[in-house]
Amino acid sequence: MRIVTFIAIWAVIGIVVGGALGYVEVRSDRDAISLLPGESANPALDGAVADAPRVQVDQPQFDFGNMQRGTTRSHEFTIRNVGKAPLKLRVGATSCKCTLGEVTNKAIPPGESTHVKLEWSAKSDSGPFRQTATIFTNDPLQSQVELTIDGQILATSGVEPPELMFDKLSIDESKTAQVHVMAMLQDELSVTDPQFTDPATREKFDVQIEPVAREALPNKMARNGVRITVTAKPGLPIGHFNQWLALRTNLPEAEKLEIPIIGRVVGDVSIHGTGWSEDAGALVIGKVKSSDGGKGKVNLVVRGNDAAGVEFAVKSIEPPELTVTIGEPKQLKATLLHVPVEIEVPAGTRPMVHLDTVQGDAGRVVLSTTHPKIKELVLGVRFAVER
Repeated sequence: MRIVTFIAIWAVIGIVVGGALGYVEVRSDRDAISLLPGESANPALDGAVADAPRVQVDQPQFDFGNMQRGTTRSHEFTIRNVGKAPLKLRVGATSCKCTLGEVTNKAIPPGESTHVKLEWSAKSDSGPFRQTATIFTNDPLQSQVELTIDGQILATSGVEPPELMFDKLSIDESKTAQVHVMAMLQDELSVTDPQFTDPATREKFDVQIEPVAREALPNKMARNGVRITVTAKPGLPIGHFNQWLALRTNLPEAEKLEIPIIGRVVGDVSIHGTGWSEDAGALVIGKVKSSDGGKGKVNLVVRGNDAAGVEFAVKSIEPPELTVTIGEPKQLKATLLHVPVEIEVPAGTRPMVHLDTVQGDAGRVVLSTTHPKIKELVLGVRFAVER
């Protein structure tokens, strides 16, 4: 499964309400919102503090408790202006694969408040999680505040097996995988509205949902269940894929349920290199400093009767800060071609996390090819940029 480093300190937010403490950073930030006319950059020194906006977050840390893997929950944070001038807000970076709702583009008058909704999908493996999302402000003493969520991800009960697995799927092969979704505590089960969440490959999958007799369910404790069959169609890009099947159910705590679809497509093109991880399907660049940047190299190996003269081109790059350079091909023989590819994190790249963790998905480079059977090749890129 986006390193932004937040140097945070515990600070009392204005007049502490209910003992609430939050992560805040007190500094001059190049990403912070400009001060309003008449505000001072250092009100503590010149007496302007009495007339400045002041940000206060009611309970900036929220504990989701236990969450089943693949489920989604949300929480609304309340942000108040306890100062004497209009408070402006702007969404900053997040350290998590979460969705931060819209922040009002209107200044918040003194004494008033707004709500910010944060939605979190528990898609990582079982274990604890703790994530943050940043809001920039024009409060001269608090240029940003962090909204924090944490909790514990549990294995999804009532889903067996826990994922749809396609291993070593041939480029021209069609294959199916199945899971059962079961109701363990209720007699009625509704599973509807199947959607594939990754637009890059959703057209390459079909899904079928059918009821299963209770005695045929894999868990004999289940009261009801359905069988979900997903078919991977020919033409998926060479490389690893990680799609998600989203479903609507009437299960408590799992009204929105997502099941991972994991696989690897193989063919006449393979990838090799010192930093290349075949298991992860990614080039591992690792952590780099923004001032230095970093790079890695791989070699594309084309074999078979169609190897001669195959060309590659960059189709898409995510995140766009990465640069990709395709080197001169080496035709070793009619059935064997080597093509070097360099992927670079340029010096000066802003902090970000793409280590395929809860903080951020791996980067993704898609190459198009002139191979008659292999139209695309997907390379993951694991890296993080620190200040």
